[in-house]
Amino acid sequence: MSFAQAPNDELNTLLMHATFEVYGPAAGQRGMTALGTVFFMGMPIKGDDQHASAVLVTAAHVLDEIGGDAATILLRRKSTDGSYVPFPFPFKIRNNGVPLYVKHDTADVAAMYMTVPKDLPITLLTPDFLADDKRIEELGIHPGDEVFCLGFPFSTGGPGGFPFLRAGRLASYPITPARDVKEWAIDALVQPGNSGGPVYFFYENRKFGDGVRFRFDRGVLGLVIQQINSGIPEFRDKTINYGFIVPAQFIRETLDKLPSESPYK
Repeated sequence: MSFAQAPNDELNTLLMHATFEVYGPAAGQRGMTALGTVFFMGMPIKGDDQHASAVLVTAAHVLDEIGGDAATILLRRKSTDGSYVPFPFPFKIRNNGVPLYVKHDTADVAAMYMTVPKDLPITLLTPDFLADDKRIEELGIHPGDEVFCLGFPFSTGGPGGFPFLRAGRLASYPITPARDVKEWAIDALVQPGNSGGPVYFFYENRKFGDGVRFRFDRGVLGLVIQQINSGIPEFRDKTINYGFIVPAQFIRETLDKLPSESPYK
């Protein structure tokens, strides 16, 4: 599959084409469904600069909470009239109970190679989209900055099976170093089904220091892991319209745990 390489492509649309709903039978809960959001990245293929191996990225608990060896992802196919038609695509997440995905040692992140039909309009983001501490500090990203996330709250999305976009603001401090901070809060309503969805930024002519960067700056900041509820025992079932996200550094470290080559040719 092809990389998303054009430097001026609009990131909201790129990520719309990279983000999908995943679901399956809930582990240990008869008759219940576990659900979440996944997005695709691309791992370079040695000797091929134009194509990549598809890697599914999500929150680790999304895959852990699906029982059995198979899950279903709601893919999309573009019709001749320009509309998009979603369709369920079963895929293996375990082989005889052994996970086919790798997980970060300390963060709620999982990744796995996956094979999907080649005729689908799926964007594969390069690892360069993942914003590390250096990138965050270079851009001066701070509390109050606007960020965006994509997901399927309560298994709900837009026409054609596309995710809903939600905007919010970084709502915690400090931001770096990510390894010590471990997670950030965002001022956005996060609900079941949002977990695993990408959180990203897109800035135009951003003020920086004493000047302005006359350019577009874009990147993946992390992924959604959970909503934040009240810490008072009698109100623990009450959401406060905030969510936690895992920094993108942990996504990169999870990708590094994958085999160097995809098992799917």
